[in-house]
Amino acid sequence: MSRVHKDTFKGASRPFKKIDWQGRSKAERNKVKTAEEQQKSVKRLLKKEKDRRRKIAALGIDYDFPGYAAVAPKPSCKTAFSDDEDMEVMEVTEIAEVAAVAEVA
Repeated sequence: MSRVHKDTFKGASRPFKKIDWQGRSKAERNKVKTAEEQQKSVKRLLKKEKDRRRKIAALGIDYDFPGYAAVAPKPSCKTAFSDDEDMEVMEVTEIAEVAAVAEVA
């Protein structure tokens, strides 16, 4: 019992390096999705929803809910846009707001 394996204290003189697992996870989770990744995600969600609706109907439950199909065409909040596209959208929105105010008055 007094003999110790030669690799027992291997690397003991090296300082411990703490890994920020939460930061890594946060960076991975908040990463901007590409169009292909977003389409794949929406396709998967719609398939799961379709299966869920089928199972509910098979149980004889009459239940209707909007689900993902109602909101699927919306772009993701994680999609990156260029500044030119944002400016065009803002200008169109501002014009629509001015027109709406003019109609009310």
